[in-house]
Amino acid sequence: MANCILISGGIEQDGSVPAIHRTLGAYRVAAAVEAIGYTTFVLDFAINFTSEEICQALAPHLGSDTLWVGFSSTFFFVRNQDNKKDEMYYAPYTQIKPVLDFIKSNSNAKLVYGGMKSAFYTEEEADIDYFVLGYADTSVLALTDYLAGKSTTDPGRIINSKDYPEPAMSSLTTSWRNHDILPGEALPLELARGCIFKCKFCSFPLIGKKKGTYLRDSIQVRDEMIEAWETHGTRTYFITDDTFNDDNDKIDALHKVFTNLPFKPIFSAYLRIDLLNKYPHQADILTDMGLIGTFFGLETMQADSAKAIGKGLAPSKVKDRLYWLADRWKRKVNISAGFILGLPYDDVFYFDDLISWCLESDNPIQQIEFYPLYLFNHTVPGDRKPYLSEFSLHPEIYGYKFPGKENYSHWKLPEQNLNYEICTEIAHSYNQLIRSKNKYASFAMMLFLNVGVTLDDLYDLTVDQIAQKYNITALNDVKLSEYKKMLGVNQLINTRNISEDH
Repeated sequence: MANCILISGGIEQDGSVPAIHRTLGAYRVAAAVEAIGYTTFVLDFAINFTSEEICQALAPHLGSDTLWVGFSSTFFFVRNQDNKKDEMYYAPYTQIKPVLDFIKSNSNAKLVYGGMKSAFYTEEEADIDYFVLGYADTSVLALTDYLAGKSTTDPGRIINSKDYPEPAMSSLTTSWRNHDILPGEALPLELARGCIFKCKFCSFPLIGKKKGTYLRDSIQVRDEMIEAWETHGTRTYFITDDTFNDDNDKIDALHKVFTNLPFKPIFSAYLRIDLLNKYPHQADILTDMGLIGTFFGLETMQADSAKAIGKGLAPSKVKDRLYWLADRWKRKVNISAGFILGLPYDDVFYFDDLISWCLESDNPIQQIEFYPLYLFNHTVPGDRKPYLSEFSLHPEIYGYKFPGKENYSHWKLPEQNLNYEICTEIAHSYNQLIRSKNKYASFAMMLFLNVGVTLDDLYDLTVDQIAQKYNITALNDVKLSEYKKMLGVNQLINTRNISEDH
């Protein structure tokens, strides 16, 4: 029996995207409660299980000793939900309800909902006993001790992690030894927390931190990587740091670790283009460490919008450095970048110029994605305010208005004749236009490596060419079957997955 059970979602299997995407949150929480003496079980890729399969996987671990069962909201990816409950669980509620009933019928466990999206559902769901907002390393310990009778302090139904001390960085080792990991599977790796920057649209915790803070000890990082190599054959990593290259001293220390392991690691990471412009020597250090994919949050090529959000490097210099990197990193690193549509000085003429540049044959970015600006109306009641961006907290300063409270994310930018709906439609059309040119880059590369796509093909083939060469659905089925076998799940119960209705 496990004292604490965590259910993490995974990616909806639509025939083109690999389903094996292990994310850190559930395992970080598991490590935290294990460190104070509790036992855990993590069920991953839940969206690819039937309700019956989830119950069967939980059954050996669920019982009188189980204190809570938690759902991680951060990396569930399913589209076209019919209602708020479906959206919350990222699967039809009719498929989730049997799982909730099974947990309640077979234990006295409390139901806990956490992760990045938890703040947006605290008023929606009566089934949930506790909501945990923000990083849960410390706050979940208080909840677990309370449920175990080791503490008399009731943390309350909504547990805001900002009310608890930050964990010591020396305590952030995540052991994968006792988890069901596929051989050689890419794993998330946390080296630091927070970001030294403070972009106006960003709502992540610990933004604006001081340089050199919230860093893990490099020796502990080495030991964690060696353990994963020895127990699971893992040499491939998603580095979860908000900005991996924010500190030269950090990069130098990790370079010594990564280049002196008993294996050659490869990894993807979030990088800042302005830092690579300031410290161009990082380009070679990063590839020497094993960088094969990166994501640049470029956000805009509109100079005034760049200044408004806190991006200091002029768009012309951004482009110059991108072309320089593309030449230096050819067939070493695939570059991915995102652009936000709807920033304060955007207009449709800028959008036309942006897509024209993105479609040029020599554009230096392998994978480009467009998004509408996401804002949330801070006047709508709820507990999400501590997790809102500067734009969301003070929209009027930047020209944004909300037409009503019934839909708290649909903004208008009257001065630029833009709104959320227009930018959503344009982003969708641009993503369709760019698809035939895109290659997989950044973190997507790790997903495809997980199911057997070769690194050479990821360097050479477009998204569409990968789809033509590989049967991703079949590769997913092989890996998911292997994972379910590890859990002792009888896969003949029901061949539908819980997102079938979509």
